[in-house]
Amino acid sequence: MKILFIGNSHTYYNDMVHTVQRLLEATGEKTHVTMLTRGGKPLPFHVQDPAVPFNIRYGGYDVVVAQDRASSFDPIGFEEGATALKALTSEQGARFVLYMPWTPRDNREAQRDMTEAYLSFCRRENCRFAPAGEVFGKLLTTDPTHTLYREDGNHATPLGSYAAAVTIFYTLTGRKRTVNPTKINDPGIADGFDAALCARIHTVACHMARLYNG
Repeated sequence: MKILFIGNSHTYYNDMVHTVQRLLEATGEKTHVTMLTRGGKPLPFHVQDPAVPFNIRYGGYDVVVAQDRASSFDPIGFEEGATALKALTSEQGARFVLYMPWTPRDNREAQRDMTEAYLSFCRRENCRFAPAGEVFGKLLTTDPTHTLYREDGNHATPLGSYAAAVTIFYTLTGRKRTVNPTKINDPGIADGFDAALCARIHTVACHMARLYNG
């Protein structure tokens, strides 16, 4: 599977894209990943960046995963950017997937509106989305001590990026059953996270991916 990731720091922090690759390869999917990211930039910026349409058209990707800005989320800009990128991706016969990040820690209530925007677009355009922001919310609800946010209250810790990668993994694969991370070369366990916590993250991410994608 050849995947192009488009986004900002919520995509490139903690080498999250490589974690997705490690998960896919741990379950038998040979994977190549590429990133086109710029800190703090929303989807309309990427539409105008010449490197993005060039790569979509000529990179031979199977999947394009796009992520919009979380802070100061603009639903109109999101809609415009996602529509343009989805059209470019579909022209090449590739799958278009939206990766939804998390709102800042002190503005968690804004997650509902972001989720609704992503969900409405994906249902209308028949594409999948990785609800990482909702996975964050579920994990924090069940155990507020989870260290998913960095000190800035915006970006993810390595554990938070692992949770995002696991969510993308289940969204891309469409798996209906949770993978037991102790039975594969799971990157979270390999990086030193508690095995039981990794299993919990797999369970929540698998459930959320099914809930929002059917």
